[in-house]
Amino acid sequence: MIRRVTMAQLTKDVSESPLLGYSRWALAVNVGAMFSYVWRFKVGPVPTNVLEILVLATIALYIAGRLQTGPWRPPRTGLEIPTALLLIAGLVAIAVSPNHVGALGFYRAYFIEPVILFYVAIDLLRTPQHFRIVLLGLAAGSSLFAILNLGAWAIALLSHQPIATANAPEALYTSPNSVAIFLEAPFAIAAGYVLYSDDRRERWIAAACLVFLLAALLLTLSRAAWLTLAALALVAVITMPNLRVKLALLGGALIGGFAVAQIPFVHQRLARQLDFSFKDNTFEGRVQIWSDTLRMLRDRPIFGTGLRGYERVMTPYMTGNRLPELYPHNLFLAMWAELGLLGLLAFVILLAMLLWRGWRGFYRANGFARPLLWGTSAAFVAVAVHGMFDTPYYNNDISLEFWIVAALEVAALRMMTADATRNQDFAR
Repeated sequence: MIRRVTMAQLTKDVSESPLLGYSRWALAVNVGAMFSYVWRFKVGPVPTNVLEILVLATIALYIAGRLQTGPWRPPRTGLEIPTALLLIAGLVAIAVSPNHVGALGFYRAYFIEPVILFYVAIDLLRTPQHFRIVLLGLAAGSSLFAILNLGAWAIALLSHQPIATANAPEALYTSPNSVAIFLEAPFAIAAGYVLYSDDRRERWIAAACLVFLLAALLLTLSRAAWLTLAALALVAVITMPNLRVKLALLGGALIGGFAVAQIPFVHQRLARQLDFSFKDNTFEGRVQIWSDTLRMLRDRPIFGTGLRGYERVMTPYMTGNRLPELYPHNLFLAMWAELGLLGLLAFVILLAMLLWRGWRGFYRANGFARPLLWGTSAAFVAVAVHGMFDTPYYNNDISLEFWIVAALEVAALRMMTADATRNQDFAR
């Protein structure tokens, strides 16, 4: 339980310091500029990037604002135990890693800073208007990023460049699959507002974002992204309580899927996926990577390779004259390899709790919280599905996105609980 406090008191606390208001807008900028991690530089000997500077600036603004408001205790989320275990596993993974300096950098960027921002966001998100500020940043940033990637396709087509279906045009990232992973969470949240928002303006804004996000996702030509979209469509059908809308969603998904499969580049990408002799069929390679990784983990079952150690440790385990990948193309194998069994257990518990609490909250929610909880819960479904074929966590943008979506879910549940108990307790 958290100390008894009314919503009026909460709103007053948040509005007492202008710096807290500025930090909320800074948080929205962070959420909208997650792709800015691609612009890297050094501050002295320390490598950093634009996104990390934004994150640190937001945290600093928030701390300054909270110092002005006087005594304060951080909000409890119910996720403290798996989060703490994950951070402890990261510390152990630094010690185990063959690259301690690199591991420390990964730990800072992928765990410490996102978790701190997670707690900052929960404290700043207390009213629907607060949520709208941050969601506006997410909508603007993800839509801009989607448009940039669609622009890369337009440039390639207009200049008659050959399109490699295994490496589709993209704007800023090193691979189209990374683009897909990043766009899936904003897509899920936008879909939640299209399906369940009571506000017509919110629904239209979400629908406009959804058009760009869906087009960009499809044109990544990522088969894992297509599978994730199919899974999200199935989730939308299953969770829709209105029978007519349920049938419309099912029919639309089937017709849309068939239509998309007729797009030449999509059809070419799908045509020979069961032919292991096809040079652009990467599934066989993934199976071999998983097999090689499991052989390594049989020798290192407790601690794995340590953070940033996978590529180096895997070298003697690789078969087929291949070079080791940065990660094993499976989120759960990556957690086991990088963080050991403790890290894998902590992450699975954390993801399971976010899924369980999110969907349970969605079925009890109404008003503003309902579309948001559908979107955040669906976003974690996307993490689980795409995570079977790639690693939707180990990157500056994706790790931050994971914890921001978690913060949106937890804060929405807290707001919903406060409303249900007439602004009395934030019960857990």
